[in-house]
Amino acid sequence: MTRSYDQSCPAARALDVVGGRWSLLIVRELLLGPRRYTDLVAGLPGIGPDVLAERLRALRDADVISQAKLPPPASSTVYELTELGAAMRPVLDELTRWGMRLPAASRPGDTFRLSWVLGCLRASFRPEQAGGLRETYEFRVDGDTFHLRVDDGVLDIRNGAATDPVCSITTDLGTFLAVGARLVDIEDAVARGLARLEGERTAAARVIDILGAHPEATGGRHGIVGAVGASFRPDRALGVRETYEWVIGDLVFHARVDDGTVETGLGPAPDAAATLVTDLGTLLQLGAGSLPLEDAASAQLIDVNGDLEAALRMADAFGVVRADRTAAAP
Repeated sequence: MTRSYDQSCPAARALDVVGGRWSLLIVRELLLGPRRYTDLVAGLPGIGPDVLAERLRALRDADVISQAKLPPPASSTVYELTELGAAMRPVLDELTRWGMRLPAASRPGDTFRLSWVLGCLRASFRPEQAGGLRETYEFRVDGDTFHLRVDDGVLDIRNGAATDPVCSITTDLGTFLAVGARLVDIEDAVARGLARLEGERTAAARVIDILGAHPEATGGRHGIVGAVGASFRPDRALGVRETYEWVIGDLVFHARVDDGTVETGLGPAPDAAATLVTDLGTLLQLGAGSLPLEDAASAQLIDVNGDLEAALRMADAFGVVRADRTAAAP
């Protein structure tokens, strides 16, 4: 049971209701629509059944959530936000924006869910670019389906398929992140077989414009090179003087490390100490910390050519998570 702060203050009263561990994350899950108990368990890895039951009961007693029954054929009992609970949306969005400014060092054992990315999409939405726009976009990412509805500068993100999408994009998580971060063009992703687009191509470009990163933040068309360079950890490369190479489909680039400094460039490296060969999705997951190096290797998602010790130094220098250690803080 969450203890009260016993203070006559609106902020303290709010924390009495949602300040307990897991409470805000339950609200986060329900912002995407009604969820069954099993959906909440899946979306909140690490929560115990007794704790979840107690938090749900407390939130229901505070009129933050309610229970409902889905119509046939589902006929499942679900939890959903009340009007009071839904009013937490801007609070969660601001908390997400603030969290996105913190160092993003992943730790071994950290879990990752697509639904958590959707909160970042909502937080990065630029309403000034969506005035007068009324359309729905559908995404199918690694078997999960969700849709975005833009209504004259207002964004709503929900789990499940859309009834009237102007376009539908099917892809894997890595490509989804890469396209959203403007590290690869949607046209390139489709042409290379990394994504499938149904519907209006101009609509796909619009949704990326209003949700994705600004192109200048990632260096344009080959922003993936700049993104790899930005992940460099100087403290992990002191005393290291060697060159590494990446082969991502038809894109080849390299990074020359010199005692804690790095210089990146397009094209192969004639003197590479180690070369990493993989696909764009795997590279993005390695960079995001959602895929440890050992897991990628055991699943044969990567191929390393050259000196193994150099490859391990390469991984450390560019913040790739290893199963036996945490990623370095930026």
